[in-house]
Amino acid sequence: MMKTLWTYKDDALALPDDPRAAFDAGRALAATGEYRAAIGLLQTAAGDAQLRARALHLAGECFQGLGAESAAAIAYEQAALSGPGEDDKSLLYDSARALQEQGRHAEAADRFETLLAWDATYEDAWKHHEESRMRAVPSAPDAAPSPSETLVRDLEARGLLGNSDSRIAAYDALFYVQFDHTGLHDSVKKRLELVQLLTAVGDVSAVGTSLDVGSGTLRYPQVLDRFGVQSYGIDLSDAGVRICVDEQWAAGRFAVADGTAMPFGDGSFDLVTCMMGTVNHLSAAQRERFLAEAFRTLRPGGLLVVSAWDPACRFQTFLSFYSPAEMAQLRGQLTEREALRAQCAAAGFGDVRTTPFCTVPDWLVTGAGAAGTNADHLARLADLDRDRAAHDPTVSGQMFLLSARR
Repeated sequence: MMKTLWTYKDDALALPDDPRAAFDAGRALAATGEYRAAIGLLQTAAGDAQLRARALHLAGECFQGLGAESAAAIAYEQAALSGPGEDDKSLLYDSARALQEQGRHAEAADRFETLLAWDATYEDAWKHHEESRMRAVPSAPDAAPSPSETLVRDLEARGLLGNSDSRIAAYDALFYVQFDHTGLHDSVKKRLELVQLLTAVGDVSAVGTSLDVGSGTLRYPQVLDRFGVQSYGIDLSDAGVRICVDEQWAAGRFAVADGTAMPFGDGSFDLVTCMMGTVNHLSAAQRERFLAEAFRTLRPGGLLVVSAWDPACRFQTFLSFYSPAEMAQLRGQLTEREALRAQCAAAGFGDVRTTPFCTVPDWLVTGAGAAGTNADHLARLADLDRDRAAHDPTVSGQMFLLSARR
């Protein structure tokens, strides 16, 4: 029989003083559906920095179980922004030391600084940070860039790491101002997604035509146009295009259309994309129809690329302009990686792969610069995604990218 770790006094729950005991008790109550009692215990446990993220995330699940969606959204956001736990610190430290051993001292110093910003007493991080700073040589000719750095530098050279059209920035800013967010974390997620997309595509010069489903402001058609791709987009609304895209450029490239019933002939495209969690807004039946349409409109050997929010991520924050109600609704309809893989295979696709990205909480993104476009930091975040996935194939990120061949 489990030992009771809480008591009642005057019909009120008396909380244990020990945060670990409070967390264990709250988790036990949550498992039996006693959500209201569990929440108080978990909020007590959140006073311990090492338990904070897990306790608040579990409290969010309890609020959701009670139907208190706004409270759940707040708890999830607090969990995601609560800073690193011991496992996260260990990962930062170990990855920084690995970079040192590879002679990548500028990157190692950057990662040590992230760790020190949250815990200035962590082991011998100061010593190794100073060592890397002393040995860092900017643009060392013998230091081979990582694949992520090479790709990010190419994007930077093409002017694709910032909003080249001020109207797009203004369109996004309407949401950010409304919900009192800067949009920094959103910008980094979008750019990490872009890195993953181009990594999955590989040789972009081999792509003749592309279609982006749920295209919004034609962000990806405009990106792929810079690479010489004849790119098109569809969306259920033309509001983003009217506000943000040059009318002459968009003419003939955009249509108001449904991704479950595309107005294109068979085998029209080399690449079909559906990005930034658009697929998560579809029901299972709608996803099935979308995948069938993507299969139909792709040429043999063509590539489907989809990015989705990962329900397995415990530091999930989505995009900052989603309201609490929208976040709650979205959480309720997320699709596991394996389930989406299975749906793709059932639709006839082969070589189905999924890759996690944005495998770090939002607190780690804050070094990316005021506009979220610092190329060095973006490359390091992309490398961290790659390193985490290589170290643990089961790791979850805030998003994952699925690619599949027709």
